[in-house]
Order: sequence, then structure tokens, then C-alpha cells
Amino acid sequence: MTPIIWLAASKEGGTDWKITLAAASLPALASIIAAVIAARSARVAKKSEIEAQRVRELEERISEKKYDTYKPMIDLFKDALDRQAVDENTHRERISAFATWVAIFGSDEAIKAFHNFMQATYHSAPAPILMRLYADFVLAARRDMGYPDTVVTRKEILGSRITDAHTHPLFVEIDKPFMELCRDMHWTPPWPSAARHGG
Repeated sequence: MTPIIWLAASKEGGTDWKITLAAASLPALASIIAAVIAARSARVAKKSEIEAQRVRELEERISEKKYDTYKPMIDLFKDALDRQAVDENTHRERISAFATWVAIFGSDEAIKAFHNFMQATYHSAPAPILMRLYADFVLAARRDMGYPDTVVTRKEILGSRITDAHTHPLFVEIDKPFMELCRDMHWTPPWPSAARHGG
């Protein structure tokens, strides 16, 4: 069709040529929009991937630091339960170092559990109270170090170190409410929140 005939046909056909042109350009326009959306999605996905990697690396560093923080204290408890002699200076250094770093890297639960255990030792708590608070601390440490849904019990923690943890009269009721255990042992916790919060 010559240009003159095409022009005449387009004048006769009115806006048909515009519709044809618009219909022909739709796939191209859709391709351009899809390419823009894909490029934007790729940038967002890459940014999210970089952020996720950064969070993973940060969590790994914190996890390593938590391990380094908890290990000396857990070793000290192990030595005490195994009745191994630890000289007074080593004992104080380990507790002091742990108290410093757990305040930075420990969870709220772990800090409170450590506080309760130490206060109990300072105020001559009976053995069942100390063992209960030790088990509470270990469970808090487990949750803090990556096992938030742990279902391990206090007796299972103690049973790995104490042969009669399930049968000895001192440990039979170790899981009862904390204030009730304290009343049975005729000992009053020195921290004021114990009565309000059960431990």
C-alpha cells in the first residue's frame, strides 16, 4: 500500500489505525514494565539477602561470645559439683569475669537467674535452694544460647551430676513453686521480687 493510499485509508477508517497501533505496542509496553519490576525486585531481593547474611554473621559472633561468657561459670559449677578444689582467687576471678560479661551478653532471664543464685550463696541458702537456683540458671543459659524451646527439667539437669536427684528427700520437691520451697526450707530470699514473682 502506497503512502497516499494508506493515508486515505486511515482517513476513511477514522481511529482504526490508532487502535491498531496501540494494540501493537501493548506487548512491548508490558515487556518494559515487567523488566522494570523484575530489576527492582532483584535489587530488593539482593538487599534482603545481604541484610539476612549480616544478621546471620552478627548472630554467630554473639553466639560465640555467649559461649565464651558462659563457659567459665559452667566450668566452675562443674568443679563444685564434682567436689574439685578451686582456689579462692580463681573462684573470685571466674565469677567476677562472668558477672561482667553476662550483664552485657546475657538474656534478662539469665541475668536474673545468676543474680538469684549468687544472692542465695551470699545469704547461706540451704542446699536444695542452691541446687534449684543452679538448675534455673543452667536452663536460662540453655535458652539464651540457642534453645529457647528447651523442655529439659531441673531434675534432668541435676541428675547428670547427682546420683539420687530423683529420690533424695532434699530434691524430691525441687520443682514446687519457689516460695513454697523456701518456706519448707525455712529460708527467706533476700531479693524483694521473689515473693511477688515466685522466684
